[in-house]
Amino acid sequence: MRHSDPGHGRRHVNWARLRAEMDRFVDEQHARQADDNDADSSARRFAESLEEAVLDLELGENGFERATRKADHVEELRRVLGILLDILADWELVAERSRSG
Repeated sequence: MRHSDPGHGRRHVNWARLRAEMDRFVDEQHARQADDNDADSSARRFAESLEEAVLDLELGENGFERATRKADHVEELRRVLGILLDILADWELVAERSRSG
């Protein structure tokens, strides 16, 4: 079977459908964020900054693998993760109360 055969398993991308799905996703995001206030923006920036820092340490040119004090950084990350887990638990309680109340 040649690559040009229609039954070979290669599928044509339906660009109109893909664009429509992307537009729908963006519209949903905008609708969800329409009533955001400064606290929502802060929470979003916090999560984005944290994600950026993690990706930089994992994939960046000066990633964790190049650090000389790896054990110290692991210890510090454990400490920070403890704080983040406490914050997450608090936020989950607040979010649950705002959903049910």
